[in-house]
Parts: sequence; structure tokens; C-alpha cells
Amino acid sequence: MDVDSKPHLVEIVAALKEITARITSATALPEAIDDLLKVTADILPGHVQCGVTLISEGEPATFAATGLAPEVLDEAKHADGDGPCMEAVRTRDIVMSQSLRDDERWPVWSAAARRHGVHSVLSYPFDVDELVLGALNLYADRPHAFTDEVPIIAMLVADHASLLLRVRMRQLTQEELLARMSEVQAGDAAVERAIGIVMAQRGCAPEQALRQLHDAATHLGVGLPAVAERLVRTVSDRGATPAP
Repeated sequence: MDVDSKPHLVEIVAALKEITARITSATALPEAIDDLLKVTADILPGHVQCGVTLISEGEPATFAATGLAPEVLDEAKHADGDGPCMEAVRTRDIVMSQSLRDDERWPVWSAAARRHGVHSVLSYPFDVDELVLGALNLYADRPHAFTDEVPIIAMLVADHASLLLRVRMRQLTQEELLARMSEVQAGDAAVERAIGIVMAQRGCAPEQALRQLHDAATHLGVGLPAVAERLVRTVSDRGATPAP
């Protein structure tokens, strides 16, 4: 890329460094995504807006750097999942339309987007972890807007953010588990016994045992103490001797 083009190459590199700093210091996923979009919006041309959609086991979550309409952002709610972002997430491939007026895909979403002044779209998929998928979405107020450096910016930002978010979310999960370990040590007897049981059954460290209990609680939609009490009761009913 020519360094005289706009945005300059040095500006893109600086933006990637700032994205790194913000994500690695974020204390939650929404904070990290909001910061990602703020930095990305600053290096995009003025006629391009950006947003992110994340999909996990719950409802899709949408984020935007500027005032994009809900009908444009939330394809799952307003277009029954038929839109460029959801297609990118499903196919794990880049989805682009340079002219929504001439594109027959996603008729419901496309009509709503054009009513709100969006005439071209680019969705670049990325992963946060095995359970959270997403896409970085660019929306332009004119056709044929995604030329020159714009698709490159989307690729660099999405791929860079995917790696950083994966690492940071693991760190935050570990921090949460360590905090939970401190709570256990403060007197949650059922959880402490359950950790001992998992350690004996799986031959793992306390942190790994707590992670498995935490994952089970999340999957079942109940609290960690409830999962621990079930496990302790089950082992006791079978006549096993729980680990101390």
C-alpha cells in the first residue's frame, strides 16, 4: 500500500497497536469490543461506519461505533437471521455487497438498510473462542465503497482482534477462577469438596477442577454451589469416599 494513501500505513499500524493496548487491558468482552470499534472507526473513511455482532449460546449481541439503526445492526431480530453478518458467521467467509440495490440476497435486511442510508456492506468473520463467534461489519452510505485500503483494514482489524480477544478472555476466565478459588478457601464447603472429587477422578490441579465445575454450571444454567452439592451428593449416594 502506498504510504501516501489515506489512511496512511503508519496510521493503520498505530491503530493496531492501540487495539492491542485496549483489548489487553479490558476487563470484560463488551468493553474490549467497544474499544475495538472506536479505534477502527478513526481509521476508516468518513462514509464508512462499523459494527460487531457476537453470537454465543444466548441471543446475538450487537455493538456499533456510531449511531447505526437497530434494523441494520441486529439481523437476527429484524431480518430473521438473513443478512450479510449472519451469513459471514455461518459460512466463516467474507461477505460483501458493493451495491445493495442490485443485490438479491437478504431482501428484508437490504430494504431496511437502504432506508437507513446504507448502500454497501462488508462482513468479515472472526472468533473469540470455541463458543463465541462474530463478525466485523462495515456499512457505507454509497455503492462501491469498499475499494483500495478498506477491505485490508477490515481483514487486519478482524484477524488481529480475534487473536487478542481469545487470549484476553482466557486471562479473564482464569482471573475469575482464581477469585473463585479464594472464595472457596473462605468457606464454601460443598464447592471445596466437589473440587477434591474432580481432582481425584480426573487427576488434575485445583484450578482445572474448578474450571470443569464452572463449565458444568454454565452449561446447566445453575449456580456453582448447586453443581457442587449435586456432585457431592451423587458421590456420597454411591458410597464413594470424597477427597478431602
